[in-house]
Amino acid sequence: MIPVLLGLGAIIGGFFVFANWEEVVGWLNELFPKVKKALADAGILNYVSKLFSSVSESVMRLVNRLYYKENGKFYEQTTTREIDESEVPEWAREGLSEKDTDVTERYKEEMQLEI
Repeated sequence: MIPVLLGLGAIIGGFFVFANWEEVVGWLNELFPKVKKALADAGILNYVSKLFSSVSESVMRLVNRLYYKENGKFYEQTTTREIDESEVPEWAREGLSEKDTDVTERYKEEMQLEI
């Protein structure tokens, strides 16, 4: 019975929105600038932006680390590290000299991997 009432309510609501579409769009066009201004005045947008940046940076740090235990010892494996130019193979230095280059295929060949 409840699903029937919810479905009926959705149909009636959809019909109402469809019948008054121009008024709904006009109301939303008036509402959005006011809400945006209120959020900007309160500094919420800046706060949310900084929060998102901070959270995404923390998540990326977590994603780039792997901790595991093997033979009773703990290990941390990082996926990104700074290396000296001499540690980079010659073919990779040539490919990366001017711009970022995807070297996945070459590494697959070198390491005989399937990705």
